[in-house]
Amino acid sequence: MDNNVSRRTLLGAGAGVLATGALATTGGAAMASPKHGGGSSTIPADRIGLQIFTVRELIGTDFKNLEIALEAVHDAGVRELELAGTYYEKTTTQLKALVQSYGLRIVSNHFGPRGAGLPNPWATHDGRMQIFEDAQKLGRFPYVGTGSAFGFDGGGFGPFTGENMKVLADQFNKCGEHAVKQGFGGFFFHNHDSEFKLENGSPIFNILLERTDPRYVKFEVDLGWVSVAGEDPYWWIKKHGKRFIAFHIKDIKWDPNGNRTAAAGTRAGGKKFRFVDVGKGDVDWTRTLSALNDLRDYRFFLEHDDAGNLALNPPGSANTVWRGCSALESIKTRRK
Repeated sequence: MDNNVSRRTLLGAGAGVLATGALATTGGAAMASPKHGGGSSTIPADRIGLQIFTVRELIGTDFKNLEIALEAVHDAGVRELELAGTYYEKTTTQLKALVQSYGLRIVSNHFGPRGAGLPNPWATHDGRMQIFEDAQKLGRFPYVGTGSAFGFDGGGFGPFTGENMKVLADQFNKCGEHAVKQGFGGFFFHNHDSEFKLENGSPIFNILLERTDPRYVKFEVDLGWVSVAGEDPYWWIKKHGKRFIAFHIKDIKWDPNGNRTAAAGTRAGGKKFRFVDVGKGDVDWTRTLSALNDLRDYRFFLEHDDAGNLALNPPGSANTVWRGCSALESIKTRRK
């Protein structure tokens, strides 16, 4: 028997078990994340995930190396994938089957436009219904959400203002209520640094927390971008962790010669930085994740926006994923 075929067949069978287990732990009418009575201080191996945007250069613009990328991230230790809005010219059924054949499962996606001026499916009833259908076919997601404010009435990536946050919150409530009625746990929003601009001394992200209904709206918090904004990610988790369902684990290094700049108006506005592999930056991950009572109740997606840029990250994105998995596996939090 061909070794590659044999390996993929075995992995596919294992993925079926993984998927079944995932549905068991996220089951129920709302398919919400489980809440444990214990206090796990380590990230379960099956909850180590990857925002696939990290390996986009490896996959290629023609998607020719998609299977190579899937094998590489599985070998690094990833078990859960979050999509970045594209299905790589495949149907939802085809993509799910391919991903499972490499021992992985799709558990999330950033639905919605990737740039200004593009239609936002969240803005219409029919668009949301298509999102819900795709989410069911890709992996029966517990939550459905977006990483973009583009296309929401009055919302956008710039400039973020307190008034725009109010408009976004109202739209998120509508999306979340619809999602719950369709059997999901709700709608989630993924942040960047601009949502932490200060107005009257307070980050405008607070407006999203205050004006969204906890029954319908949750947050996937990018802890790297929180750090870029000059905020303490530990504090945000400690205070608002009940509203959070997942995290992007992204590391940064403050560097006066860095290729990126923190958003104006945030506490660190104008400060230069660069993204680095998890565990090699300035984020104290043990302290940060110690704010969580039980790490089994959340999902953790590795991400590095510049991983595939060999000028900025010579070892490449596959090494970045391997390093990230190694870092997450070694964390043992001290609960506070």
